[in-house]
Amino acid sequence: MIRMSLKTICLSIFLLVFMMSRVEAKLPDILLKQKNSVVTISVDDRNKRRIDSGSGFIVDQDGIIATNCRIIAKWITEVGATLSVEMEGGSRFPIEELISSKCENNLALLRIKAKGLPAVKLAPAYRPRPGESIVVIKDPSESEKAVTSAVIGSVNEKSNSFQISTRVSPENSGSPLFNMKGEVVGALIVQAKKGKYLSFAVAIKDINKQLNRLRKPKKTIVESTPRDHMAMKEPEKRPEDFREYYSRGCEYDRLNMYEEAIETYRQSIKINPDFADAYINLGVDYYRLGKYDDAINAYKHAIRIKPDLISAYNKLGSAYIIYGEYQMAIKTFKKAIDIDPNNASAHFSLGIAYFLNGDTSSALRECTTLRDIDKERADSLIDIIY
Repeated sequence: MIRMSLKTICLSIFLLVFMMSRVEAKLPDILLKQKNSVVTISVDDRNKRRIDSGSGFIVDQDGIIATNCRIIAKWITEVGATLSVEMEGGSRFPIEELISSKCENNLALLRIKAKGLPAVKLAPAYRPRPGESIVVIKDPSESEKAVTSAVIGSVNEKSNSFQISTRVSPENSGSPLFNMKGEVVGALIVQAKKGKYLSFAVAIKDINKQLNRLRKPKKTIVESTPRDHMAMKEPEKRPEDFREYYSRGCEYDRLNMYEEAIETYRQSIKINPDFADAYINLGVDYYRLGKYDDAINAYKHAIRIKPDLISAYNKLGSAYIIYGEYQMAIKTFKKAIDIDPNNASAHFSLGIAYFLNGDTSSALRECTTLRDIDKERADSLIDIIY
């Protein structure tokens, strides 16, 4: 009986492996061809050493890539770190722009400077069904891409997420999920619970919303000529025209023309040296261009003009964090909190500064404070700390 049972078990295992291999063999060619649309997204420290990685997939042939917010958060919180994308074949591209201003349903878009990339086809109207077969293309660090069959488990319609039956690691976060038509229906997110990683995915509709906003036509700035009296023409320098320069700078910002915006904000300040809002926007654009010394000086000018301007303190503190001046960042965020004890942004950033400065207990105290002000930010801070 024992010998018979062992024989039966071995036969069962053989049949299971055989059936699984048959499933892989039956995958449509359109799915197997999607491997070159999956990329590795890496976070490297100042010494070019890899400190973390995740996966992503190309959603537009002009260099737009979708990924999970976990790797974006790691990049943002690691001072001096760089983010890059590695394509099939080993080509590597630095991140040109983080498109998503915030993570929507754990998904974000970024852009690299490339054209003609192999983009996936999205299925934004897809609704996951328990028991449905799907395919995951994972891009684990330092190994070949894996095409894995899986089955959908429980579905949480409220959070737009669903569980899947495949093993995952943090490096798999951001991997795309395909239906049998070769369309992306979701992206993998990895959740840790009691030391184990759980396999979840979020539906793709939020990425499609972000893409639609991105592709919406933008107004273009028309250069002025002596015969052309368009709205963007150079204003004459009358005392009241500092607001015209400011408005023009805001329009340049909306079009991502930051150098031009900086010049117009400077003109506005030249006419009215006490215009704090222009200093704030000037600092933001310097920050975007990596000119952190100039950004810090601009924020300090704004604070001298308006000592109770909380946004200036929060932005100044963020610039100090980028520089690794954590003690200065802590002092700056504390000043913001002195002005408004319920300012969630200041408490969150203070928690980040404490954490980066090695003071985990103080960072956790900010989590506790945030619970009563902004639970979502409190949860985000906890995720960063742990």
